[in-house]
Amino acid sequence: MKAIRTFIALAVAVGAATLSEQAGATVIWSFFETGITCANPATCSTPPPTVPRQPYVFMTLTLPGPTSSGTADWEGFLTPPVFTGDFFVLTTPAIGALIVSPDFDPEEAGGSSCAQRGLCDFHISWSETAGRLDAIAINVDATLDSIGRTAFGTAFGLTGGPIASDGPGYLGGCAITQCVVTGFWQSDLPVSEPMSAALLLTGVFCLWLVVRQRNRVPTLP
Repeated sequence: MKAIRTFIALAVAVGAATLSEQAGATVIWSFFETGITCANPATCSTPPPTVPRQPYVFMTLTLPGPTSSGTADWEGFLTPPVFTGDFFVLTTPAIGALIVSPDFDPEEAGGSSCAQRGLCDFHISWSETAGRLDAIAINVDATLDSIGRTAFGTAFGLTGGPIASDGPGYLGGCAITQCVVTGFWQSDLPVSEPMSAALLLTGVFCLWLVVRQRNRVPTLP
């Protein structure tokens, strides 16, 4: 029984250390693009021709921890953006390293027109619980490119969504056409520590079965 108690204490300690480490860590979610379909197949490529590797990271979302939620809404022009919830940073390398965060100020972004700022409007929301991304909706319009809210009619979500490009560059493999991207979000949270705790708990259970079998009183015929 002493061995069992030792196993349990160790498993609890590992689990607690893992949760504590994750709770205080910034979490970076990356969307890995795995497929794309375009209205004009001639200008469709995954990954973009300039990025000859897989998997391709289409964009990243940085959050303050494993549990987070918030919204970001901006209608464009010089209207003030509205942010609720936690701080975040959305980076889309495909659109010239475009960054959206609560630090964005339209009056300091280069001018009153969409073309001068490079960013036209955005509507973003997310919900994350204990290192799991429960929901996400991204709509970002830039000068020549957009994520979500195209003629396909839906936001960019957990498994991808619509994108469009009017520019010469490839937005996620989409050039001068409208496309739908598929893929998945993955965080940089460690996964080995929780597995270690699970293995320890499995060992506890197996040891308990052995001790129980040994202590069992045989039934006399």
